[in-house]
Amino acid sequence: MRNSVEADYRQERFDGVAGRLFAILFALIYAAVLAGLPLMEFKDRVNYLVYASRSSEIFQSRAEQGWLVLLTNEPLWLLVNISLSKLLSPENVVRVIIFSSAYIASYFAIRSNHRNAVWVILFLLVPQVLKNHITHLRQGFAVAVFLSGWFSRRRGWRLASFAMTPFIHSGFFFVLGLMVLTHVMRRLRWAADLRTIAFALTGIAIGVGLPRLGAYLPARQFQEYVFAPGDISGLGFLFWGGLLALMLLQPRQYLKEHTFEIGMVVFYLALYPFVEISARVFENATLLVLLAGLRLTEPNRRLFLTCVLVYSVLTWGQRLLGPGPAF
Repeated sequence: MRNSVEADYRQERFDGVAGRLFAILFALIYAAVLAGLPLMEFKDRVNYLVYASRSSEIFQSRAEQGWLVLLTNEPLWLLVNISLSKLLSPENVVRVIIFSSAYIASYFAIRSNHRNAVWVILFLLVPQVLKNHITHLRQGFAVAVFLSGWFSRRRGWRLASFAMTPFIHSGFFFVLGLMVLTHVMRRLRWAADLRTIAFALTGIAIGVGLPRLGAYLPARQFQEYVFAPGDISGLGFLFWGGLLALMLLQPRQYLKEHTFEIGMVVFYLALYPFVEISARVFENATLLVLLAGLRLTEPNRRLFLTCVLVYSVLTWGQRLLGPGPAF
């Protein structure tokens, strides 16, 4: 009996070391490939070069307008660019941000699920995940910081990393709000159906109130977006609605452990008909939702993964065969 326990311990330790090494190796390759892509072949790269070269001026300008303007316009993102620009050219600042974000996100995703590494690699290539490291670089950097806290066992770093994210990308104000809501509902021991309703009502309330809130907050996003309804007949809406159904059919323990991931899908679907930023907010947690799908029971797990595979192929087909650029 003792020999069996020791053998299991050695095997578990070996699996852990092997998983960590594989995660490091793949993350290095994944990050290096993305950082090495042609710099100007993708959307918004000019804007990121501006940040890399002029963040000091932008930071000073916003600070002069007051602390509220500064705090609501992602000051940590500016400070990261300011710090890197002292050592690197603007082009290399952008490449370092891409590399570090892609490495951190892929490393933690694979390390925490190394026995499902093939599926995790597929998730990292899903366009909604991949574009955070190709076009939405500020968001990708915030996602990487968020994931480093999500998978950390150190409470101090978890709290610090979560607190930093909305000052890198403001979409995380919504994510942190949903995390607080999740914590409160767990403490109150709300049933799964009540939690689902609460997330849906939160999405509807924000969808209705956000355009009005824009009149009072000086965040740059309120000038960039028109807060118009999305097309609820879209493939993405139907896809995530189907995956949500599979998740809600799970046992009580699963629903409790993955309250936040389920809540993000419910929030996205409820917000979608009201404002176009719903997808951008949801992309902050898309990878976590996909990873939660790996823990579904059969046959829902098989259906979930099949849907993800088919959806990824269709989405890639639309992007590669469509008239515009893929990213």
